[in-house]
Amino acid sequence: MGRAKRVLEIILLVGILAGLFISSSTPYGKQDIRGTISKFVDEGTVSENWQDFSFQYGKKEISIDNNGVAGVIEFFLRKGTHFSVFAILAAAWYRVLRQRLTAMVALPWSAFLSLAVAVLDEWHQTFTPDRTGQVADVVLDGIGVCTMLLIIAVWSLWRSRKTR
Repeated sequence: MGRAKRVLEIILLVGILAGLFISSSTPYGKQDIRGTISKFVDEGTVSENWQDFSFQYGKKEISIDNNGVAGVIEFFLRKGTHFSVFAILAAAWYRVLRQRLTAMVALPWSAFLSLAVAVLDEWHQTFTPDRTGQVADVVLDGIGVCTMLLIIAVWSLWRSRKTR
């Protein structure tokens, strides 16, 4: 692997970590996108069709009645971002660790380091105004991490068998 590629992989990892820190440092009011969502969604139609939609996330009920249409959509966008960012973080850790370690060693270390970041990220949010740290978010982050590392493991296994 070329030196430039290794450096770019490290820069990507540091960029993701910095982005997570900045995001966790930003109060919810500055991240609220419900107003923007309301401009693009016919809330009346969605509310009629999804009136009985509700579920528990952590200790809160997520529903049209409690959160409004824009709030529910924002919830799914935020949680999708949690899943995706931590999946990408796990891949970035893996790529950086693979520079020095075997795949069998890099995979669990990527999981551990990504989950450690998830825990620290949620803890960091407890110090940010209008933000809370949630165990449910760490679990969701962990699902993103495990999904990505499973994809990497299966792809690596498939690739190694294909080259035999």
